[in-house]
Amino acid sequence: MRNTTGLLSVLVLGAAVAGPVASAHAAPATASASAASACHRLVVKANASNNKALSADNRHSYKKAIGHNKATQKYVVQAKGACRRARHAAEIRHALDGAGDGVEAAEHHNKRAYAEHDSRAGRAAAHAERNVKARLRIALHYS
Repeated sequence: MRNTTGLLSVLVLGAAVAGPVASAHAAPATASASAASACHRLVVKANASNNKALSADNRHSYKKAIGHNKATQKYVVQAKGACRRARHAAEIRHALDGAGDGVEAAEHHNKRAYAEHDSRAGRAAAHAERNVKARLRIALHYS
């Protein structure tokens, strides 16, 4: 019995010494991982909002599409800030810049379609939102 007790105390003492050292090294990795997670989460939210805008355009609900475009623009701007330190920051920024420009164009077309009952502007808005979807897919790949 005495040999077992000594072995247990060595294991407990070893775990107590190794525990704080291991957790101290893990802290910076989780901060980096959470930043990457925030970046990815915001790109996913922008993509979901753009999909809602595209769906509203397909239903000719241009006023709802305008609201979803504004939300998409908000998430794209937030994602640009969150992704500035990401691994592929240049590729993500380039894709998000293109997506932001496309969202602005889609919002403009949706406003015109709503105010003037112009179905051609509605089709242009849907086309712009499909381009945004492609850009956000690229950003999702790199985030």
